[in-house]
Amino acid sequence: MSQMLFPDPRFRSPTAAAGQSGGRDENIYSAIVVGNGGAGTQKLFTVPEGQAIPRLVGAGIAPTAQHLLNHTKLTTNLGKAGEVGSAIGELSIRSIGIGFETGYYDANGVLNSYGFGQQESSEVMAKTFMIFRISGTKQIEGPTNFFPAPGALFGGVSTTTTSKTVSFLNNGWPNGGRRLKVFLPAARTDQIEVEFGTGGGVTLVFSVTTGVGQSSLVWCNLWCGVMADVRA
Repeated sequence: MSQMLFPDPRFRSPTAAAGQSGGRDENIYSAIVVGNGGAGTQKLFTVPEGQAIPRLVGAGIAPTAQHLLNHTKLTTNLGKAGEVGSAIGELSIRSIGIGFETGYYDANGVLNSYGFGQQESSEVMAKTFMIFRISGTKQIEGPTNFFPAPGALFGGVSTTTTSKTVSFLNNGWPNGGRRLKVFLPAARTDQIEVEFGTGGGVTLVFSVTTGVGQSSLVWCNLWCGVMADVRA
């Protein structure tokens, strides 16, 4: 089994208890809004809680759902742009997962105004990739489907009201993401960045092509061992 390694914690906060650290498991996560017409790349983990969520959407697409506007604990737990800081501590990253916000269907089989349906899930799975960097150095990269969902609405639903069959789809089996054979250490002051986007200049085509453009969240989660400061 791989050994969990942490960065040197000597540069801890001056208000922490000297020579003491506390370990725990933690999710370090960030999200972006993806919508119809999205193309190019966008970055996760570079915007802290309280600020506008980055968007990968086409021209004229504007999400209106409240939870898609500004970062809250739903979409990130970073209090600093790109850094975990002394509020969290040193990281040993052991798994990476990418998950989609799943849409729901009404009694007539009509998809909600946010959340992925079959078309959205298929488009993002087919056309997007990610690159994970720590302080500018690439650690791992690949298509989105190489990094399975950290969690997901799982199962199926159908309706005969409109002779349609609808389903809940996500990024693979929700079983803990891409487990890393080599744990990745990240210090509290290291810049954490995920570049997420479409490959080859392609554009995302969602089921709603105007207005909100079926804008929905895409999360990236890092499962980490954390070595945190102890406060006196």
